[in-house]
Amino acid sequence: MRPFSCGSQYGDWTSANCERCTKAAEGYAWPTCEIEAALCEAYCGDGEITDRIAARMGESKGRYNWPCGEVEWTEEWKAKCEQV
Repeated sequence: MRPFSCGSQYGDWTSANCERCTKAAEGYAWPTCEIEAALCEAYCGDGEITDRIAARMGESKGRYNWPCGEVEWTEEWKAKCEQV
C-alpha cells in the first residue's frame, strides 16, 4: 500500500514524526527504526510499504498527517510542546 500520494506528504510526515523521535536516523546513517527504513525504501522505490508497516505507523486513510504509532518523542520536542 502507498501511505502518501506524493513526496511532499512523505516529507511532512517524516518531519513531524521521524525527525522528532528518539529512534530517528542521525546524519547519513541508515535508519534503525523499521518504519523509517521502510519509508526510505518506499521513497526511493515505488512508494509501496507492507500492510504490517502501515499498521505499525498507524496509517489512516484519508488523513494527510498523523502521529506515528511508535514515535518516542525527544525531550526537546516535549519541552517545545509544553511551551505552547
